[in-house]
Amino acid sequence: MMRRPLLLVALLLAVAGCTEHLTQPGTCPTYCPGGAAEFRDTVITATVGLDSSFSGYVGNGSLLSVLVSNGGGYGETRGILRFFQRGDSVTAGDTLRAFTVDSVKLDFTVQARDTTRNNLVIDLYRLPLSVDSTTTQAELDNLMTPDRLIQSTAVPDNQRSGLFHVLLSGADLQKVAFVPTDSTRLLVGFRLRGDGSTAVRIGAPASGSDGPEFTSYVTAAVADTLVRSQIIARAGDLALTARAPGVPLDPLLISVGGYPVTRSFLRFTIPNFLRDSATIIRATLELTGNAPVFGIPADTANLIASAVLADFGAKSPVSATRVGLSPIISGAQSVNIEVATIVRTWQGKAPLPAIIRLALASEGATFLVPTFYSSRSTSGPPRLRITYRPPFSFAGL
Repeated sequence: MMRRPLLLVALLLAVAGCTEHLTQPGTCPTYCPGGAAEFRDTVITATVGLDSSFSGYVGNGSLLSVLVSNGGGYGETRGILRFFQRGDSVTAGDTLRAFTVDSVKLDFTVQARDTTRNNLVIDLYRLPLSVDSTTTQAELDNLMTPDRLIQSTAVPDNQRSGLFHVLLSGADLQKVAFVPTDSTRLLVGFRLRGDGSTAVRIGAPASGSDGPEFTSYVTAAVADTLVRSQIIARAGDLALTARAPGVPLDPLLISVGGYPVTRSFLRFTIPNFLRDSATIIRATLELTGNAPVFGIPADTANLIASAVLADFGAKSPVSATRVGLSPIISGAQSVNIEVATIVRTWQGKAPLPAIIRLALASEGATFLVPTFYSSRSTSGPPRLRITYRPPFSFAGL
């Protein structure tokens, strides 16, 4: 009678011995990867001769800053700000009334300045409306005569940025008085002086809260004292930087920013083992500058790398989400940008072109103009350092 229970126990032990414990690594070779994960590194250099720089993307009047400098590494630049029309009447009650100007205030913002130079002075000039985006720095200098000087504004040596006010009243109002040919538009030029070569960035209308404003405090020709005193505020509607002629781009370098605004395209040849089934863990774009970036000390600008959606040369559209970013600071030379999100778009059945576009976030509105060695350079060409994982091999599948 004891034999049947013993046989039953033996059968249960045999079944338990064949059970696979899927939660315990290494005990089920049929379904688990055949070994530990493997990670590899590879370096891919930009395809020789296929990287390129193109200029002329952003118009002078669309920039976020006006650049003003007086030589040295900054070059010679002058600033121009124009304001919306003020008009020649105000609404008092329900009627348009003529007015007299009691005082005016011109506000502008210094976004950044070179604090290594002292005794900085910004001279403001009244300019004719004939000045436009084609006016050169030399032509503007000829218009900045003593009789056109509105006011000179000193910038404290310890002040790097801030809002500045130019206040005019009494006889000084004639400096900004309008005549019929002015169409009630005010055009102001900025020129810089200091102890040696120096520079400032002044906020343009496109910069938002840093934009300039021209305010007139007036008295309307009406007896009602409640509406007699009025304020007319006008924002800027145009900002320009007048520059000396630039230096042509070096064909052995790739350039970003500056003016005319330059963008660069880097092209890579991706091996099949990366295109097909590898998992991209990390991808770093390594750029080597030909010289330290020059600009206002401690000033920064963001260098943006973007995935290209279709290859149309200089007009290639880019992705707004597949981007990498690295800050550029004055004095920097080599730059590394994480671009794994871009490189992953080069994989799969419908890959994007293996191209990276480089651009500055503040195009044309900074003195920082990074230049890097290209694929044609004898040393330091652009390259991608990629960390990837080869596909697992599964036993029994």
